[in-house]
Amino acid sequence: MKRLFILGDSTAAVKSDNARPETGWGEKFGQYLKPDWLLENRAVNGRSTKDFLAKGELEEILSIASSGDIALVQYGHNDEKLDDPSRGARAWHEYIVNLLYIAGKLQQKGVRAIFLTSIARRKFENGLLVDTHGDWPAAMKCAAERAGVDCIDLTIPTMIGIMKEGEECSKKYFMNFSSGLYDNYPDGDEDNTHLRPEGAEWIASLVYEGLSKLEEKPEALK
Repeated sequence: MKRLFILGDSTAAVKSDNARPETGWGEKFGQYLKPDWLLENRAVNGRSTKDFLAKGELEEILSIASSGDIALVQYGHNDEKLDDPSRGARAWHEYIVNLLYIAGKLQQKGVRAIFLTSIARRKFENGLLVDTHGDWPAAMKCAAERAGVDCIDLTIPTMIGIMKEGEECSKKYFMNFSSGLYDNYPDGDEDNTHLRPEGAEWIASLVYEGLSKLEEKPEALK
């Protein structure tokens, strides 16, 4: 059975019961795969390219990967945290180097790497959505071109989607809600990075749409 791997951070990862309703978009992506493909969601809360490599997780994936498998690679949220030396990776320096290394190792194993830029954070100032990702999406696109892999831009589509919903209605996608709605969050939450089920479904659909439009559509997709 062939595998589709998701390599990424908390926006894609499988969540624990005590974190619900928080949901990673990777948890909602299996519906788009053909039945003879296995989804391997290896996204981890807090991961950047830097500590993904430092912890040996790439080697773990390569040990079970086979030629013809696919890997969706989405890092950036935590690479941006330059004040954290264990995770921060400068956009035009370590981040690109790390992405090129990841793509190269996957390609050597015969795995098709596809990069995905980070989804937008829901941050409004004076009624306007603010771009919080700086140079990292552009750096990923540059790395993809140099590595010869496809790159799907999720940053701009998610910014557009959030703006269309508006400052208040867009909360439904994120862990931003009032008290009394969920047992795990009796006092509510104001998290504008992580997703609720509706947001995870939305992002998974955007990933599927982006993959479907590639010149070489991944054979894993329905």
